[in-house]
Amino acid sequence: MSSRKKFKDKNLFQNIKSQVFLQFVLIFLVILCVILLTSTSLYTNIITGMTLSNLREAVEVTKQVDVSRNDVIKCVEDIERERSVFIEVYGKNPGDKKGEYTQIIYTKYAYDRFYDRNKEVQQANEPKALVGFLNGDFEIDQTYNDGSVVGKLKNQDNTYEYYALAAPGLTGAYQIVAAVQYSTIEQQARTVSITMGLIILLVFIAVSIVVYFYVTQITGPIRKITEITQRMAVEDDPNLRIPSGGKSVNTEVDASIESINAMYSSWMVTKEKLAERSEFLLEQLHEKELEKKYREEFIAGTSHELKTPIAIIQGYAEGAKYSLDDKETLNEYCDTIIDECARMNDLVVNMMSLSNIQQNADSLNYENFSITDFIADDLASHSIVFKKHGITVENLISEQIFGRADLKKLPFVINNLISNAISYIGGDPKIIRVRYEDVGLSYRIFVFNSGDNIPEDVLEKLWFSFYRHDTARMRNEGHFGLGLSIVKGIQDAHSEQCGVNNADGGVEFWFDIGKAKDE
Repeated sequence: MSSRKKFKDKNLFQNIKSQVFLQFVLIFLVILCVILLTSTSLYTNIITGMTLSNLREAVEVTKQVDVSRNDVIKCVEDIERERSVFIEVYGKNPGDKKGEYTQIIYTKYAYDRFYDRNKEVQQANEPKALVGFLNGDFEIDQTYNDGSVVGKLKNQDNTYEYYALAAPGLTGAYQIVAAVQYSTIEQQARTVSITMGLIILLVFIAVSIVVYFYVTQITGPIRKITEITQRMAVEDDPNLRIPSGGKSVNTEVDASIESINAMYSSWMVTKEKLAERSEFLLEQLHEKELEKKYREEFIAGTSHELKTPIAIIQGYAEGAKYSLDDKETLNEYCDTIIDECARMNDLVVNMMSLSNIQQNADSLNYENFSITDFIADDLASHSIVFKKHGITVENLISEQIFGRADLKKLPFVINNLISNAISYIGGDPKIIRVRYEDVGLSYRIFVFNSGDNIPEDVLEKLWFSFYRHDTARMRNEGHFGLGLSIVKGIQDAHSEQCGVNNADGGVEFWFDIGKAKDE
């Protein structure tokens, strides 16, 4: 894979990771903004409700104080400190209307003090009520059945706003006012809002980290899937597999990985079968082409082989016609005609044998026989030729082995291979060696002759009709190039194999004989 392709894939997965992560961040930020925008008013309402509850409790406690006592101020101040509120208690003056309270029983005063250069009190103005419910502007938010009211109070003598609850006493002879600065409520709401915002931000950061690693766990297997599937597309490794995503990946990703692996395994099996089939078809095509080529050569060879003796016979016959008075010449011409007729007869017989074998492959008469004796007899029949040519024969088949074949056709196989060995033997010493191997259902018989190796590109051509590696030599020795074709035809008819290999110091032909059934 090129570096440009890898860089592109890396950017692709970074983009996937970034997109998923950024989508989550944007969604979370929108939720955070909504919470922050609505939290201030929400927390203000909550704290206002809590403050109202505190004010009402302060009022209820104050109602239990006897305002006629001398220590009423201390009692109320204790309640103020305990509840963190400001309390004012008003009574009725003569002439006050219903619900009107003008007598100040208790209030907290604010003093404007003046100091000299030594920071000592020099003068104090008339004190003013800190809350100032009596003279302040009170905006009622809600009225309750017990006569109490709650709302915002602004003192005319200062700039503070208060959240105040005014309620009548137990006897209705006095009024209790409990208040807190409204800025305190707002400040508390802002504090809570900021605190919650920080908490949400920390949660957001923590969740973002978790989501980032989770997205990484998801995109990691996807990256592996893409990388390995790209390798699957160009490589022929049958062991190539996508590793499982592990416990951090959901079952859907693992299921996809298993499906891809199974599909790749199936594809590799199919590809292997297709390759084998393709190779088989190519071999078949190659064989068909060779068969066509050698069929043409067969026809040409047959025509040539028949034409040559016919021409010789014709020439010598005409010569004999004009040499009737020369008995010696006439006898020579007649001998030549007889030899060519015999040669032509051998050719026709071989051609008929090959045709008969190919057409009657199913009509074989099988019988069990001793392969050991069969080979020994054939070698014995060539003993005179071996002696004449100074050939040393090594028969390495000493133990008895038994086979099953048509004994009318099989002798041609061993006889032809022995004859070929004699014709092409060379070297010093001249050796023909026969041995065997057990190849399972058959015995493989090897016939070796010392001499030169055969070129590798010629080996497979030896089995075609009329193919002769050494044309001049074969013609002079009366060979037509049909012997090995007949051998192959006989072996094919027996559903057995045959072949040839170059060996150290010579050539080794081989053929298979099926084992006897009783073995």
